Amino acid sequence: MKKVCAWCNADLGETPSDIFPAEAITHGICMPCRDRLLREGEQTLRVFLERLNVPILLMEQDGRVLSANGPARLLLGKALPAIENRLGGEVIECVHSREPGGCGETIHCKSCTIRRTVTDTYASGNCHVRVPAYQDIWTPSESKQVRFLITTEKVGNYVMLRIDDVQEKRNPD
Repeated sequence: MKKVCAWCNADLGETPSDIFPAEAITHGICMPCRDRLLREGEQTLRVFLERLNVPILLMEQDGRVLSANGPARLLLGKALPAIENRLGGEVIECVHSREPGGCGETIHCKSCTIRRTVTDTYASGNCHVRVPAYQDIWTPSESKQVRFLITTEKVGNYVMLRIDDVQEKRNPD
């Protein structure tokens, strides 16, 4: 799968994929654009995120969400103030984030695919593409199991978490 910079369309090489054909295109960010965005500050980074038409959460090392673009806010049904500087499990309404210790501190967090994938990308710099992740989340009326396909990429001191192919099913009571 071909990879291009979402900012300047520079060729970023190939990303192996068992799912997509070789001519498919995915997006990342090239080093010059990344450096310019980091120099120009957080506002420019938000402008960059808003240019992406898929749900993206910008994650910090501790699992906090620094920012979210419009498609992510729409998917989550939340305004930016309800997302920024909150732990990922709180943002997506993980049922375990309400347990003692909260997001990142329960026994379930050790096996959380989203947390493990973001943590690995932050530590190793390795991208992960369309990883299946299952999460039990709260909705206003019930809890549901949601399946996401997540993609991660390290950008400076952050991890971009892309959310694709969301499917819900009601949890049995």
